[in-house]
Amino acid sequence: MLLEYRILGPLEITRDLEPIVVSAPKEQTLFVHLLLHANERVSVDRLVAAIWGEERPASAEKLLQLYVSNLRKAVGSGVIATVAGGYRIDVAADALDSFCFLALLDEGRSARRRGHLRIAADAMGRALSTWRGTEVATGGEAGDGAQLEESRLECQEERLALFVELGSHERAVTELTALCALHPFREQPRAQLMLALYRAGRQADALDAFRGLHRTLDEQLGLEPSEELRSLERAILRHDPALAPPVPTDLALRLPTPRTALIGRERERADLRTLIRRPDVRLLSLVGAGGSGKTRLALAMAGDVEDLFGDGVALVELGAVREPGFVAQANAAELGVSEQQGEPLEQTLSEAISDRDLLLVLDNFGQVFEAGPFLLELVGAAPRLTLVVTSRRVLHLSGEQVFTVQPLPADDAVALFLARARAEDATSAMEPESLADIRGICERLDGLPLAIELAAARARLLSPRQLLARLRESVSVLAAGPRDLPARQQTLRDTLAWSVALLDPEEQTSLTRLSIFSDGCSLEAATHVASADLDRLATLVDHSLLHRDSTGDEPRFRMLETVRDYAAEQIDALDADLAGTHAAYFADLAEAAELRGPDQQHWLERLDRERGNITAALEHAAVAPDPSVELRLVVALWRCWWLRGELAEGRSRLEHAIAREPGADPSLVAQACAGAAGIAWSQGDAARAQAFAHQGLGVGAGGDDVASLFCHTVLGLLARDERDFDRAREHLTRSASIAATLGREPDVNVARMNLGSVAFDAGDYDTAVPLWQAVLAYHRGRGAEEGTAIALLNLGLAAHHMGDPGAAGRQFAEAEELFERIGFREYHVHSLHALAAVAASEGRGDAAARILGRAASLSAASGSAGVPFDVTLARDAEATARDMLGDDAYATAFAAGGQPALTG
Repeated sequence: MLLEYRILGPLEITRDLEPIVVSAPKEQTLFVHLLLHANERVSVDRLVAAIWGEERPASAEKLLQLYVSNLRKAVGSGVIATVAGGYRIDVAADALDSFCFLALLDEGRSARRRGHLRIAADAMGRALSTWRGTEVATGGEAGDGAQLEESRLECQEERLALFVELGSHERAVTELTALCALHPFREQPRAQLMLALYRAGRQADALDAFRGLHRTLDEQLGLEPSEELRSLERAILRHDPALAPPVPTDLALRLPTPRTALIGRERERADLRTLIRRPDVRLLSLVGAGGSGKTRLALAMAGDVEDLFGDGVALVELGAVREPGFVAQANAAELGVSEQQGEPLEQTLSEAISDRDLLLVLDNFGQVFEAGPFLLELVGAAPRLTLVVTSRRVLHLSGEQVFTVQPLPADDAVALFLARARAEDATSAMEPESLADIRGICERLDGLPLAIELAAARARLLSPRQLLARLRESVSVLAAGPRDLPARQQTLRDTLAWSVALLDPEEQTSLTRLSIFSDGCSLEAATHVASADLDRLATLVDHSLLHRDSTGDEPRFRMLETVRDYAAEQIDALDADLAGTHAAYFADLAEAAELRGPDQQHWLERLDRERGNITAALEHAAVAPDPSVELRLVVALWRCWWLRGELAEGRSRLEHAIAREPGADPSLVAQACAGAAGIAWSQGDAARAQAFAHQGLGVGAGGDDVASLFCHTVLGLLARDERDFDRAREHLTRSASIAATLGREPDVNVARMNLGSVAFDAGDYDTAVPLWQAVLAYHRGRGAEEGTAIALLNLGLAAHHMGDPGAAGRQFAEAEELFERIGFREYHVHSLHALAAVAASEGRGDAAARILGRAASLSAASGSAGVPFDVTLARDAEATARDMLGDDAYATAFAAGGQPALTG
């Protein structure tokens, strides 16, 4: 509760961060007195005297009741209670600044009595920070406010005396000079100022400070300085050895000085300082992958919070300790604690630090994690001890707070590379054009500081481009780092080997098998392909060799690429057919994907998440002796490639699989031919589309099968494009018949949609529009966005040609929104052409040009050759827009529309 009392202004307090204003002077006085005696009964007589003094009106008690009522409206009815003979304001101990101030002042004085000077100074500084205004009492209770003000002055004086004792003389001199100016008759701050000046080597200034007080007391009060102050003057004059700074009694602990500056990590350091200040954080684990910079961050954090620990901070290196039983010995050696005969060292150490206000950083604790109970013993024995451990694994100890050390962000990673490269060769300078390669290096190394530093060490021999090229082949190029690094960090390989060696054999096997996944994996995939159950995955996450990603609708488990490269080296020796198992799993997944209907978007997003794994599966299947897995994959995926506009890749992979026809399942080959025919048609390659369709009919069953259904669809569309409407109807009617026989209702409606397009192109709008309306109703009823959008696009085209631009615009806009949402790039381009045509017809030439620019950009990215939805739409829109704008303005708007940030 923030309290500011101003005689000529309102009284403002803060309750739950909302301001409360009390403006009436007498209500202000009432409120102040209640607060000064918070949680205590204040009698009516006392409050009346405080408000009116000796000029008490006859109606004083009734007026007091009115003032209390008004206050309750401002602060809440439950805050001010009516008690026998008076009132009481109920305030939580941490809700009133005066309470917090006094508690912190007591905390500081207690710390000083224990000899913890830095802790005392910090507590008193926090106490003074609670003073954000001035509490003033009036009337008969003026002494209450004066007492609080006196406590503040004492706090200031005691804090500055601590600065002098701690050796912060210059800081003390500055603040003491200001305090003495505000309170020229107080001797305590003057004595501390004299002492601080003397210890700072300013004897003359110290004596001047005494003479100034002597003159002030004499001239204004007719008094002499106290004997104590005069004694201090004489001691300064004779350079009394007793004035020398006291010898510190704290443990002589020192952190090692880092060899290099820490790059980045500002946010982490701030977060860690906040954590360390929390009283409930006694055991903090900095957990991260090998080489992520845990030790360096822990050292920086320890330096940042050193002033919070009265007995200092210490680093205990455990890198050379292999046996958990020797952890106590390492701690004792660092803290200077000797063994006592007949007493366990653990007990001796616990007793030695039991009353210490200490921060201990235990580096590389993960390799001796079995010593975790010893840490809990220390924390239990020493209430003011805080432990920070660095580890590659979570310890799972009671009260443990885990802080995950992530790799460096891209900009910090680049800055680290540049700094370390300059350190390797101060005469060289990186050219600006090298920054892209350096960024690529840091990305290849997962932003791991150790790996980046090792890479920068190669900058004397290799250019960033050369280094990146070698790293793309293998991280083993990082063969040697600084000789003064621990052995486990001499190379990146050593660091990874160290981490893996901490696993048991079964866990190492799981790590190796999981490295088959190129872009992370789901729990189901990990279990099926790598035989890694949930417990095994949790262990690898604890060891920072695997990371859990919860950004999607199901968690995924990912490896840093550097870890994956190392683990994958053992795959062939472990399981020569693991890649085959991986490919078969993703073939099953692709076949299970329902890429039509209401779940289409879900499955497209899931396949997008597995893109890296699917690509790896395709690459393996393409060279496997048995062509069946490759055919299964391309047959299941061709529709995804079509929807995503990845036509070139889709056709290439389909053609490769089809070329392996001898010995392959004819049904799969036929379906692959059907998919290749559809993609070739989308690319505008009519000859290859027709050849694939006939090949599909030839190698397939030649009857009522899925491949024949799709092949007849493509042949029907090709005939329509050639304006051979009778042949088009023949193929599409056959397609509809096969779909009906197979019970594939969605494909029956595809055939109806296409038959409608044949009728429309033939000028038979009366046939086309009802067909499309029926198809739209069918797809809307199923929640199938793709079919809905295509039907809307067709109906919009009909409205456009039939002279209803309003209806056309609405249908085109809804179709465009749906195509964009599902990522159907080719038809998204068609819908943009349609919207451009509407804009041009309405006289909005600039908008039409921008929309056409966006369509062109999207079409180029998809690889579609632009089989036009309607040849007149884009052509007429462009011609109209050019006439309106002129060629230069049209080109400018067209180019602007092609920018990624613009949506037309």
